[in-house]
Amino acid sequence: MDFSLQYLMLFSIIGKTETEVPRLDELEREEIEETVEEEQLEEEQLAEEQPEEEEPEEEQIEELPGEEQPPEKPAKPIKGPRFLAWSVAVLLMLFGLVLALPALWNLVLSIPALSGLASEAARKYDSAAEAYELLYSTDMTAQGWGVPGLTSGKFYYERMYVVTDKREGPLAIVQSQTMPPISDAFPERVPRSLRKIAARCEALSGIVDAFYELLSGQGQPAEGQGESEWLLGVLETVRGADGQADAHGLYYEAIALMHTAGDSEQKQANLARIEALKKHPAGEFWMYGDYELYYALQDEDYAALAAAFGARAKRDREDFASMQRRVKALYLSAGETEALAAAKKYARRPAARNIAQVAKAEVCYRQGRCEDAIALCDGILEKAVPAAETADGKGDFAAMEAATVKATALLLQGRPGEAVELLEAVQENPYGGASVSFPYTLLAAYAVQGEWEGEAAQQLAMMLSYYGYDVPESIADLGEGKTTVEKIFTEGWGGFDV
Repeated sequence: MDFSLQYLMLFSIIGKTETEVPRLDELEREEIEETVEEEQLEEEQLAEEQPEEEEPEEEQIEELPGEEQPPEKPAKPIKGPRFLAWSVAVLLMLFGLVLALPALWNLVLSIPALSGLASEAARKYDSAAEAYELLYSTDMTAQGWGVPGLTSGKFYYERMYVVTDKREGPLAIVQSQTMPPISDAFPERVPRSLRKIAARCEALSGIVDAFYELLSGQGQPAEGQGESEWLLGVLETVRGADGQADAHGLYYEAIALMHTAGDSEQKQANLARIEALKKHPAGEFWMYGDYELYYALQDEDYAALAAAFGARAKRDREDFASMQRRVKALYLSAGETEALAAAKKYARRPAARNIAQVAKAEVCYRQGRCEDAIALCDGILEKAVPAAETADGKGDFAAMEAATVKATALLLQGRPGEAVELLEAVQENPYGGASVSFPYTLLAAYAVQGEWEGEAAQQLAMMLSYYGYDVPESIADLGEGKTTVEKIFTEGWGGFDV
């Protein structure tokens, strides 16, 4: 084959290839188009066969923001409870409140009741009595509403008997003009807490009633018979008729002390009674405590006075008068150091701080430091509030004693006019309860000022006599110039404490 023939064959192959390729492309396009058409047919068939429950997908798409929503029908308004339903609900609520009211009120009553019990346990009997008085007034308020069940019952009366017994003893209950017998106060059933007290009161009441009945039947002592001897004879007659005299022996000794303590001829016998009562296992403070103080003061036994007042302060942590007098007795028996140490110890209690300052002021004026005594008393009086302006109407014993001690210091400085002015102002608008030393000091100030026989002094003396207090002879002597203020206030026990 020559070279030209080879070229012709090559060109024929190339031409053939170029013409066949387009044919292949057309075939492939046709096949693709057929495939697409088949897929479209299948999708249409599937769409027709798909159930109508799958349509929410289209609804979700229609709810997309920005697309218009077809108008919906307005929802029907929800109806609330009718009048009958509201009435029933209100009645149920009121019924629940009625049921809950007694429980809530009892919770209110429990607050002063628990406070009183806590004070009793702490030997704070004044605070306990105040808490029970608040409970009583709350009870009275509730009873005025006329709602049954809102009451603490007789809890107030029950605890007041207990407090009186702890503080003063059962004989004070028997002799009280305001406290009826326990069996009368609780006619249905005596509370368990009062059964022992009631038994003691009943025994004492039987002895006292029999004693006065026999006494009134005998009239007067026989000729040559002393009054104390007569009284003791009547008491022994009652003892002889008592079937339980042995069990009540201590009661008879206490009553004998009560009726004969003022007779100097019975002093030694009574001192023996006091010692026997103190040593007896069943002896109690109320049987002999007052008479022990009485004889120690007579004998100027200041160590015994300090011990007795200390025992009283331990028995009642709110017996501020005993705290004050113990400091005074310690000063006279042991000296200034021990007295001021005791005052400092009492001052650690917030309630006793002022009375401790008053005790220190007494030590000061006895040492001639009247200005220091006045300064201590002024510190108390500047903060004192008259009883009429306090919420409970109670007084401030320490403030009244501070006024008395300041007036005493003024008298010792020769300033009776200022002492009278101070005490008259306090008398007109008092800070509260005070010892008898307050009116006696005012009488002494009148005497120093030369007004012992004046109208104000005589009216005050008559008032004291009305309440059973005799004017001390030393005050009359002061008015007549027979004694001095220094002797009255700085020698021995001093002052007018009784």
